[in-house]
Amino acid sequence: MDEQLRREITRLRRTTAIAMTLLVIVAVSAFVQARARTTFDEIDVQRINVREANGTLRLTISNHARLPEAVVGGKTYPLRGGSGVQSAGLIFFNDEGNEDGGLVWTGQRTATGNRAAANLTFDQYDQDETVSLGYGEENRRRQAGLSIIDRPDEPIQIFAESLMAIRAMPDGPAKEARMKRFREGLEARGAMPADRLYVGKLPDRSSAVTLSDPKGRPRLRLTVDSLGAARIEFLDDAGHVTRTFTGAN
Repeated sequence: MDEQLRREITRLRRTTAIAMTLLVIVAVSAFVQARARTTFDEIDVQRINVREANGTLRLTISNHARLPEAVVGGKTYPLRGGSGVQSAGLIFFNDEGNEDGGLVWTGQRTATGNRAAANLTFDQYDQDETVSLGYGEENRRRQAGLSIIDRPDEPIQIFAESLMAIRAMPDGPAKEARMKRFREGLEARGAMPADRLYVGKLPDRSSAVTLSDPKGRPRLRLTVDSLGAARIEFLDDAGHVTRTFTGAN
């Protein structure tokens, strides 16, 4: 091997070693930067997704247009549309990536006055909301309170699939009849939700505590009306008041 060839091989080895060293430095630098925290004084976004390391979605923060649809059993269902309410907020997701509740709010002036609402909800596993803290207002009629709701053991995906099939039908008597049978089926197999407790303020400016039985029928009601009069009512399963106590008793 002549001297010129030996020098060329030595030069190539040095060049390769330098290139590999630079590549390692760049890779390590990029890794460190990727794991470093980034601080912002202010950012404008339409939606933020918070995910686990494996990619599972756990929380979204978004405007109305980017508010995610309901995710049940890993499948997305367009169940929020059609209400006309322009809510933005936070949507919670459980360990499996299914919707688990949220915090949403809206408010706007209307042609006849105003409309506003805010709700913090927590969903029963594989079902809909079981705890709700909410406020609603329309044209100066306001309601705010805490609701506790019994939900069936039946997975909500069964409900969602049936509702999507009915919504896909053309409007008309057949669709209305199918919806009626659907609701009657829910009631027959005990799959309807039941309000168990409400504590709050009503649109008539009274405050109330209502306790209901497992079928959602009010059985005990405590109220203070807009004039300050207190009242306790016991009700039977048909909704008839069977006994009353007032401040005058």
